[in-house]
Amino acid sequence: MLKRSIIIILTVGLIIAGQSVVGAAKSACPDKDKACSELSKLADAEQFDKIIEKAEGRKTYSDAAKAIIGQAYLMMAGKESNTPEQEEQFCLKALEYGATSAYMGLYFIHAGLDKEKALGFLQQYIMTRPKDSVPYVLLGEAEMEKENYEDANLFLREAKTVARGHSANLDWMLFQVNYLLRDFTYASAMLDGALSHGQFVNELKTLAADPRYADISRRPEFRKYEPMIKGTSARAAI
Repeated sequence: MLKRSIIIILTVGLIIAGQSVVGAAKSACPDKDKACSELSKLADAEQFDKIIEKAEGRKTYSDAAKAIIGQAYLMMAGKESNTPEQEEQFCLKALEYGATSAYMGLYFIHAGLDKEKALGFLQQYIMTRPKDSVPYVLLGEAEMEKENYEDANLFLREAKTVARGHSANLDWMLFQVNYLLRDFTYASAMLDGALSHGQFVNELKTLAADPRYADISRRPEFRKYEPMIKGTSARAAI
């Protein structure tokens, strides 16, 4: 699971508008930056271990070169042969070179062992203002579990702001949080989004049995969902 999570992070984090961050750094290498050009060639050949060897032997690099080195450490962190300790060290080194998505790797490394420590890495990540909805969603889920709905709402709304596309899952969470915060107009809009592709119909029926949502079909903002709730219930009874 950990390896898969890091690979997902790398795939999402390194691909921006069809171009890898390493590729973007390559094109940004100054004309006379020989060190950056050498690192770019190694990145093209996916020789990330050689990039790291060069980085350890030199202390001064341009920002473009540092970007390549940081991503090389991230790629090394995803190797199947790593121990958790090695993965963590690679992620920490990536941070030294400005690869802030390494905070996500650190989160997954620690999530199963120390949840609060893991969430601390997400807090550090969002301080960098990433254009990545995942850390905000994870923090929002954590606050929902603690019933800290105000904080959950802040994180989840920020996730929606930076998300690159529509997410029914995110809309579903925002619906729940805002219903509990009594912002029914926004909650209704989010429920529309969650149900837009036929998802969460059964979940809505189950949620309607929760005492906290007992009046959902009686509120004007949600009355249109009453047939859906009753229809789902009827189908479940067959």
